[in-house]
This record gives sequence, C-alpha cells and structure tokens, in this order.
Amino acid sequence: MRTLLALLMLSSPAFAEDPPTDLPTEAPQEEEIPDLVVVEAPRDPVRELITQAGNPAFAEPVAQAHFDRLVALGKNALPTLALVYRDPKSSDFENWVSARAMGRIGGDGAVNTLITGLEAKRIIMRLGAVSGLAMLKDERAVSPLEKALFDQAMTVRAAAADALGGLGTRTSSKALVESLNLPANYHQGQSLFVREHIVLALGNVGSIGGIDALVGVLEDKDPRIAFAATKSLTQITGITYRDASVGREPPGEEEVANWRAWWAKRSAATVIQSQTPID
Repeated sequence: MRTLLALLMLSSPAFAEDPPTDLPTEAPQEEEIPDLVVVEAPRDPVRELITQAGNPAFAEPVAQAHFDRLVALGKNALPTLALVYRDPKSSDFENWVSARAMGRIGGDGAVNTLITGLEAKRIIMRLGAVSGLAMLKDERAVSPLEKALFDQAMTVRAAAADALGGLGTRTSSKALVESLNLPANYHQGQSLFVREHIVLALGNVGSIGGIDALVGVLEDKDPRIAFAATKSLTQITGITYRDASVGREPPGEEEVANWRAWWAKRSAATVIQSQTPID
C-alpha cells in the first residue's frame, strides 16, 4: 500500500491544457453530402380553382371566372369538391364555392353529398347545401329541404323556403305553412325576415293548401308579410282585388274583406264537393 502511494506521488501531474499525444496529425477529409432530390407535391387544379374562386381578395368578375372554369371540369371535379366541402379545415369561402359548384355540376354524388350536408354542424355547410340543392332542382331534395325549414339557423330556414319555392312541389305547402309562425321566426314579438321568404314560397309552390295561411296573414303586423300574402294569393289564384296604382302597401280593409269572402265561398264549395258521393 505504501509502495503504491509512493509511486503515485512521484508521477508527474497531468494538466487539462496538456495536449494529448495520440491524435492524428492531419484532420480527416469530410465526406461530401449528396444532393437531395426535391420532390414537388402534385398540383391539384381543382383545389387551386376552389381557392381562387373563394378568394375574397379577388374582384367579383375574376372570382366568377375561376368558378366557371371549375364548373367546366364537370364530374371529374366532384371527388375533390366533396372532399373540400366535408373538410372541417376548409374556409367558409371554400366550403361555399364547393357546394355551389356541386350544385352546378350535378349528378347522384353531388345530390347525396349536399343532402347529407344539411345535417352538418357548420352553418355554412348547411347553407351551401341548400344553395346547391336549389340549383340542382332534384325531387330527392324536397323532403330534406322541408326539414331544413325548421333549422336552428334563420338564414338556413329562409334559404330552404326559397329553394322549395323554386322546386315548386305543391305538397311542400304543408311544411311551409307549419313553419310560418314558428316562435323562432319572431324576436321579441317582431316578425323576422324569414317569414316573408316563406309567404313568397307559398305563392311559388302554387298549392291551394297554402291559401288559408295566406289569408290569415293579410292583416299581419309586419306590412311586408301582408303585402307578400296578397302577391302570393294572386299568384296562386290568378285573382286580384288590388288597384294597379297601389304599390307595395299592405292590403286595405276592402281588399282583405274581398279575399276573405272569396276564400269562405271557395273553401265551402270544396267541402261540399268532397262530401258529394261519387256515382
């Protein structure tokens, strides 16, 4: 033990700054790094046109030109359009453009995608679905659009009424009448704009099933509703009790009385006819 200690004391101390003696005298040459191959992602012309058509910074004619080019691609564009439409990361503008482009292009895939979109959480998706289906004018959309009259969003309800008016399916008068006086269509007792859309849609549908509701709102507190009711009644029946010189004013007492008298007589005749046995 003492011998080992003596050897340690006689050895020369090593300092950190003393260079090691076993390093190579020449630095090794660095290996050349091979050039990396840059692979560009494939361009998707459909996505590019969607982005351009939905770019709010573009002037309307420019955006419309991109949209027209998108629609011109036809059914080949539908897979990407449906993908962007369903993508939760797509912007509202891209979503809207995709829905309307599907409405212009058409086909079973477009119809099914848009009908499914009426149940989406995003309001813009539901609104775009209504707009696209309105352009398609496909009878398969009638029932889903009638359901959309009771959507939580008022803009969707109004758009659904317009779409049903454009489709012109007379059986839609039932859903339109049922939605006319929903509590959601009023705010603090005041009529909201969606009711005017519903009243006008009843005229466009052209069903006798909407007449009773239209006569019922001839004296509505909202003058827009009362005037729209006279317009729709004339559209359905071909009858008018309004002087041509009268503008968009709500109907007066005489006009209202004439409509009510006509409807009382007409509805009574309908009841009698329905009760008459067939020989």
